[in-house]
Amino acid sequence: MTAHINVCKIIELSQTSDLPKRGWIQACLTCACKTSRLYDYKIIEGYNVNFDIKAHLCPDCKKNLTDISFVRFLHKKCEEKLKKLNIFEIYNKYNMENELYLPVEPKPPAPRLVSSKSSTISI
Repeated sequence: MTAHINVCKIIELSQTSDLPKRGWIQACLTCACKTSRLYDYKIIEGYNVNFDIKAHLCPDCKKNLTDISFVRFLHKKCEEKLKKLNIFEIYNKYNMENELYLPVEPKPPAPRLVSSKSSTISI
């Protein structure tokens, strides 16, 4: 049995804004306030790739995580964003089982032996 290593891809969700898309500050998913704070939403585990889904959430909104109705609202926003990103199509693309499978002989032949006096260079 061979060891299998999953790659972890982080997906950050935020509200649409005029901020640079690759910047560390983004718009809070719920209130659009600028923030660098992240909320761990969920991990989607697959065969080859795990997706770590995070949402940008400002400190004020993080205080509301004790309110179940706010959490439901937040999770609904996360799912809407994931649907827009077409995350499940990406998930299926990355997690095709045996996508890069290359068969290997159980006992490959030994390399050819070269005597110490001979050369491996052909002229």
